[in-house]
Amino acid sequence: MRIAFYLNLQGAGHCRRFEAIARHLPSDCELAAVGMDGPPPILDIGKRVKRVSVPGFAPSSNRPFLQQQTSLDYHGLAVNCGGNAAFTLAMVSFLSEWQPDLLVVDVGLEASILARMCGIPTVYSRQHGRRWDKGHTLAYEWAGGLLAPFSMEMEQDDCPPWVRKKTFYSGGFCRFSGRSRSQTAPSDYAKDRPNVLVMTGFGGTEITGSAIARSALANPQWCWHLLGNYPKVEGVVSHGVVEDVWPYLCCADLVVANAGHNSTMEIAAAGVPAVCIPAWRHFDEQICKARVLERLGLSVVLDSWPQTDEWPRIWEKSRRLNADWTGFQSAEAPKRAAQYLARMASDCMD
Repeated sequence: MRIAFYLNLQGAGHCRRFEAIARHLPSDCELAAVGMDGPPPILDIGKRVKRVSVPGFAPSSNRPFLQQQTSLDYHGLAVNCGGNAAFTLAMVSFLSEWQPDLLVVDVGLEASILARMCGIPTVYSRQHGRRWDKGHTLAYEWAGGLLAPFSMEMEQDDCPPWVRKKTFYSGGFCRFSGRSRSQTAPSDYAKDRPNVLVMTGFGGTEITGSAIARSALANPQWCWHLLGNYPKVEGVVSHGVVEDVWPYLCCADLVVANAGHNSTMEIAAAGVPAVCIPAWRHFDEQICKARVLERLGLSVVLDSWPQTDEWPRIWEKSRRLNADWTGFQSAEAPKRAAQYLARMASDCMD
């Protein structure tokens, strides 16, 4: 059995999902991971993984006649005088030579459509967002199955019934799923006042260090902490990029983060009060996820970083929510996802 994963390399979440799922695939399953503009930076999972790099897309053309042939209806399938030919050639060459029994696409509708044109069965890993355009609809229709790395309760209200029916909901998971809650706070966490943790990932954010500094200086009743790639921020304990954020999450009294899937699932695993500020992503991905969190009463949701005097009200609102993350992530979810993919690959084999 051969299963290849095409991993979008914006942020770290796609690689972390691969690592969690791949550990549970059968021992005799051969694995490959494909990334654009570089092999995926996946961690050691105790299994051999073939790592493949394919060229990225060329920019869209600035010619009006060509631009009018490209729209958001076919995201990533730009008409740009053949600028995407290198990606197509490399992807087709890999699929032709390695001949996977199944390609798992997380995410990239162009890779999924291309694989289907090569006769390779696909499973498309879904994300939140307004992804009901023609391109995604075609990728979803052509896929053998759809995988949602979240629970059915976290589905969007506007998801078409046929997409729901075709989707396997594994339940939410992250690298910390099933890990015992950390009882020992980091040494620089305050003991005389609550700790507020601001956490950003690698996919891009509009949360600035200056905004965090203003909020911290105006609200010294809390000890403010920052995880992420920032220079030193005045009035804030800056931890930089930390490999193991688990104790920081578990011992925080409030976590402020964007609405990326990975960050959301890590907050769910820790079960801590949260403030969600969605960052810009294609198809309003984080906005749609934030609305789901708001509907379920799991997080305070803000459209942008608040004014300094708004924080006491936000703090009180997060206390009143008393969010219960139970059931929205599970240590068994990666295993369920792996079993689903193994069944799909087995059904596709000659």
